[in-house]
Amino acid sequence: MNIKVGSILKIKNVEAHVIGWITYKNTYDGNKTWTEYRLMTNRGEVWLSMDDFYSEYSVSWPANDVRGRISSKWHEVDRGHQVVTGCSGDVDVERGDEADFIEYEDITEVNTLSAEIWDDGTEYSMGEYIELSDIQITGYKKPKFNIYKLLGSQTFWAFAFFIFILLFAIADSLPPLPKYIDKYLKKSQSYEYVTSITGNEKQKADVYEYTGAGNTSVSISYGSYKSGGSSSYSTDYVAKDIIDGIEGQTESVTQEDGVSDAPIAIVTKSEYCLIYHPEDDADKVYIQISKRKYNYASDNSPYKSSESTTRWYRSHYYSSSYRSDSKKYSHTPSAYESYTGETIYDIGGSYYDSYSSSVRQSSINSRRSSSGGGK
Repeated sequence: MNIKVGSILKIKNVEAHVIGWITYKNTYDGNKTWTEYRLMTNRGEVWLSMDDFYSEYSVSWPANDVRGRISSKWHEVDRGHQVVTGCSGDVDVERGDEADFIEYEDITEVNTLSAEIWDDGTEYSMGEYIELSDIQITGYKKPKFNIYKLLGSQTFWAFAFFIFILLFAIADSLPPLPKYIDKYLKKSQSYEYVTSITGNEKQKADVYEYTGAGNTSVSISYGSYKSGGSSSYSTDYVAKDIIDGIEGQTESVTQEDGVSDAPIAIVTKSEYCLIYHPEDDADKVYIQISKRKYNYASDNSPYKSSESTTRWYRSHYYSSSYRSDSKKYSHTPSAYESYTGETIYDIGGSYYDSYSSSVRQSSINSRRSSSGGGK
C-alpha cells in the first residue's frame, strides 16, 4: 500500500490525513521492520501502525494519563528495541534514534497499550487492532507548508542568507558541544581498556587503566611519579588529565576525604567516572566510566576495588547524583531505593571544581577567539 506524506486515508469510515511517517527496525527480532504513520483526524492525532511481516495493523492515540500505572487488565505480549531507519514529514525523531518498547493487550486481544522508553522519558499510547481491509487510500493533499514556494525564490534565498548571517553572529555565544569521558578514554593513547561490568537495565561500565603511553606532559610536579623510581601514577594527575580532555565540562569533582591520591569521582551531565587504585596493585590507576543510568540501576562494586573504595563510591553516587537521576529515570528500578549507607555532604566546591572551571573558561575563550568573537 503506497502511503506517503499527504495521503488521505479512510480507516473504518474515519478520514485521516497523513502528516508524517517513521520506519523502525526491531533489533531483538532479526531487524524486522514496520512503519508508523502520524495522522490528523477530526478526533485529533492518531497513529497507524502497519507491520506487513506479521500482518498486524493497529491505530492508537496518546495516553498521557497512564504515567507508568499499568493495571492488571493488561498483559504483556511483546517487547523489543526499536531503531529509526527512516522518517519524513511532521515527526519528532531522526534516523538512528532508538528506544525500548513494551506491548500489552487486554483479555479481548483487540485493545492495546504501548510503552516506548526513550532517553528523555516514556511515552504511552492506547489503541486497537484493525484489518488491512479497514484501510483505504482515498486521495492526496500536498502539505500546506512549503517555505520556498510560500516566500518565492528570491525572498527565500534572501531569508536564508539572513539566517546564515544571524547564526554566524551568535555562534560564539552558543554553549560548546558536550564532551564525553568515555570517548576521550577510547581515543587517548594514555588509557588501556581492561574490562567491562554488566549492570541492570542493559547498562554497563567500562574499566580502563592509565598507562601514560604517548603522554609527553607527565611531570613530577603533578605527582605522577612516586618515590622509588616506579612509574606509578596518582589519581590526582589522572583526574586533571580527564578534566582537560573534556574541556572542564563537569558537574562536580570530589575526592574521598580530600586526601591526596585517594579515589576521585567526576560527575558530568550524563556520565559517572571513578578514578581509583585497585586493591591488589597500588601502582596502577583504574578508571571506571559509565552512563549515570548504570549507577542508578546497579550497585556493583568497581572492578578490583577495596571495601573502603566501594563504600565511598556508593555513598558518593547516592549523595551527588541519585536525587536528580531518580527524576530522570523515574520508570527504572533503582538499586538505591532502600540505601541506608553513609551520606557525603561536601559534594563539589573542591580544588578540582575550581580547576575544572578554569579549564572550561579557557576552552570558551579559545573558542571565541578562533571564531572571531573575542574582543
